[in-house]
Amino acid sequence: MTYPAARPVLAVEDLSVTFPTSHGAVKAVAGLSFTLSAGETLAIVGESGCGKSTAAMSILGLLAMRSRCHVSGRVLLDGRDLMSLSQQAMREVRGGGIGMIFQDPMMALNPVFTIGWQIAESLRLHRGLPAGAARRRAIELLDLVGIPSPAERYDQYPHNLSGGMRQRVMIAIALACEPKVLIADEPTTALDVTIQAQVLGLIERLKTELGMAVLLITHDLGVVWEVADRVAVMYAGRKVEEAPVTDLFRAPAHPYSQGLLRAARWQDDVSGRLPEIGGTVPSPLRMPKGCSFAPRCHRAMADCTLEPPGLTGGTRQVACHHPEFVAA
Repeated sequence: MTYPAARPVLAVEDLSVTFPTSHGAVKAVAGLSFTLSAGETLAIVGESGCGKSTAAMSILGLLAMRSRCHVSGRVLLDGRDLMSLSQQAMREVRGGGIGMIFQDPMMALNPVFTIGWQIAESLRLHRGLPAGAARRRAIELLDLVGIPSPAERYDQYPHNLSGGMRQRVMIAIALACEPKVLIADEPTTALDVTIQAQVLGLIERLKTELGMAVLLITHDLGVVWEVADRVAVMYAGRKVEEAPVTDLFRAPAHPYSQGLLRAARWQDDVSGRLPEIGGTVPSPLRMPKGCSFAPRCHRAMADCTLEPPGLTGGTRQVACHHPEFVAA
C-alpha cells in the first residue's frame, strides 16, 4: 500500500462541470474533490455517464476548447492552479506535467502520421529536442512499452498495429516527457484479457520506475482491485464514497458501492443470477431534491429525499445519510 505524501502532486477541489442544453443546464460533475500523491494510484469508478471521463478531460482543460461548458473549482498541480492558466500555458502542461491515455487509441492517434512521428512530436514541443534526438528517444520509448522491433515500428501507421499495440503507443506518447501525473481513461477497453493484463502491468511498472501518480478511470472493479491504492466511487456526477481499495472491497458503506460489488461478484451467488440495482439513473435535467440515489436505494428514509448528503470522514469518506459498512 502506498501512503499519501505530505503534499499531493495533484489536488482537485470542488470541481464542477455544467453543459448548457436547449432544455436547461446539465451538471455533469458536481463538487468533485480528491488528492493524488506521487507513486499512488487512485481509481475513479462508476457506470457510464457518471462523469468520470468528463472530470478527466476538465482537469486537462480540454472541455472548454470544444464546448460552451462552464468549469469551476480548482485543479492544483504541485500547488499551481491549472484553472487560472492560459491555453498556451495549458498546452505546456498537457504531456509535460500531465500525460493522458485516451479510451480509444484509434480515435486518439492521427491516421495520417506515423506512430514514431507522433511520439517524437511531443518530445520536440515539450523538450525542444532536435529531430534526430527525438527519433532516438521515441524508439527507446517504443521499446520501453514492449513493442518489438521498435525501429521498424517507428515508421508504421496506426492502422498497421493491433489494438494492444496502439494502446502501447498511446502509453509511450503519454510518458514521453515523464509527466508527474498519468491519467488513464479506460486504458483496457476493447482489449482481450491477456493484453489487458500486459497493459496494466506496464502502467504499474512504469509508475514505480518513474514515481508517477496515476489517475485510473474505469468501470472494471477487477482492474481496480489489481492496481489501485484508493478508490473513489461516482454516481450521477457526484462522489459518493472514497476509501483505500481493501477497505472499500471488504466493507462498502454506500448502498451504490454495495450494489456495484454485488454485481461484480455475481458468480459467487448460489442462485447464479446477476444481482441488479433496481431503477434507473435520474435524468441530469431532473435530479432529485435530496440524495440522487434515494429513488433506487433500499435504505432510503424521509430525510434522504429532503437534501443531498455531504461527504463525511477522513481517509474513508461516504456521502450517505445512513451509511452502513457491510463486509462484502
